[in-house]
Amino acid sequence: MMAPTPTPVVPVGDPIPLKSLSGLTSLDATVNITANGMLNDQRVRGDLTATVSTNNQGSSKIVVTGPLLGDIVAQVGGSAMSLFTPSSVEIYKVPQGTYIVVDSLFDVCIKPKAANSTESVEQMNPQKLMDMFTSKDVARGTLAGSETINGAAVKHYVIDGPTFLAAAQNSKDKTLRTFGDSLWAAKDADLYVSSAGYPVAFQGGYSGLFEPLKFEGDFDVQIEVTGINQNTPIKLPASCNNPISQ
Repeated sequence: MMAPTPTPVVPVGDPIPLKSLSGLTSLDATVNITANGMLNDQRVRGDLTATVSTNNQGSSKIVVTGPLLGDIVAQVGGSAMSLFTPSSVEIYKVPQGTYIVVDSLFDVCIKPKAANSTESVEQMNPQKLMDMFTSKDVARGTLAGSETINGAAVKHYVIDGPTFLAAAQNSKDKTLRTFGDSLWAAKDADLYVSSAGYPVAFQGGYSGLFEPLKFEGDFDVQIEVTGINQNTPIKLPASCNNPISQ
């Protein structure tokens, strides 16, 4: 007996005209991820918040906080990080290299030897997530109206969940396609676009595997761009004057 042929998804909405955040010289943004499911073979329910700042000197800083931080901290810097119960983890990328700062009873700075040691947390970078969720392959939606966010006028689009999921799973972009293939379902999402054409806020809900956290279950994603071309200064803390090499 032949397996039934999947019913093609009829795209809902029209292409959304957008400018990519990757073309900006500097950016400040925040992402909040609320999760309910399994992490490291244990039932978890909580959230993580990541903020990012980049500037035109080629430096960046990501700060991760939240109740789930302890569950993923060893994924960032290896066994040395698992010894701490941090309130936050900061990742600096500066001309001198990559540094991880663990904020606990006292600050510990680690300079990782492995090039991919911060990869899992960097996938939570709100700029990269916004670029993925608003890729031209999936940026299709229905204009719901005009609103105001932080005093600025924005256009509000609704992105159909099944349309997003089908487009992501067929995307030519490897990161987006991998994300789409790991999902079971996607709810309708809300995208807010500035008058200059940049995506400034996004809210979506998904079920499936979220690889950066090694998490499986239901998770909501909220992203907000808080500054464009503000060129925030980024400086290593004093604890990185004598970092631990790991």
